[in-house]
Formats: sequence, C-alpha cells, structure tokens
Amino acid sequence: MIAAVLVGIAVALSLACSMGIAVMKSPLQRLHFSAPVCSFGVALITCAVWLDDPNWQARLKVALIAAIMFLMNAILSHATARAIRIREDKHFKPLPSEEIPLVTTGESSERGTQARE
Repeated sequence: MIAAVLVGIAVALSLACSMGIAVMKSPLQRLHFSAPVCSFGVALITCAVWLDDPNWQARLKVALIAAIMFLMNAILSHATARAIRIREDKHFKPLPSEEIPLVTTGESSERGTQARE
C-alpha cells in the first residue's frame, strides 16, 4: 500500500513538472522543471521498490540506477544550460555586465605571463 502511494506521488510530480515545462517561456526556466523528476521522482520509486520487493537483487539494481540517474541529472543539466547559453549568446564567456569574477591561480597566471614575454 505504501509503495503504491510513493509511486503515485512520483507520477504526480512528473505530471506537475511536465506542466511546468510546458508553461515556462525560457529554456533555462524549463530546465529547472526537469530536475525534480530525476531526483525526487527516482528516489520515491526507489523507496517503493525497497518497501515492496523482497528480492535483494532488484533492490540493489534500483538503487544503482537511482544513483546513476541522480549523478547524471546534474551533469546533463549543466551541459544543457551551457549549450543553451552558447546558442543564445554565441559564446560561453561571461559578459562584463554579469559581474562574474574570473578566478586564476597565481602560479598558472605567472607562467602565462612569462611565456608571453
């Protein structure tokens, strides 16, 4: 019974996020609505399998798949956001109006200036 409720919550979350993706105007706003499905939805389904299935192999496989999806969600979200920025701005470097400090290490910047001289 509890597993069915968890799967139902995961489905409701997926539907809500799908509506959010359809409503948002900017691609970056849409990207935010895809992340909860791969994190919270997968976690809910994993908990449902752990509660309902006594087979330890199934539990282990679902936990492994959930961990991979959770990690890949961050990587794919970052790569997608980067691709969106490159497509919109034709480059990835920050604009002067964005006031993003560039971090350089002292040793590598000294080597770069010595190599140029």
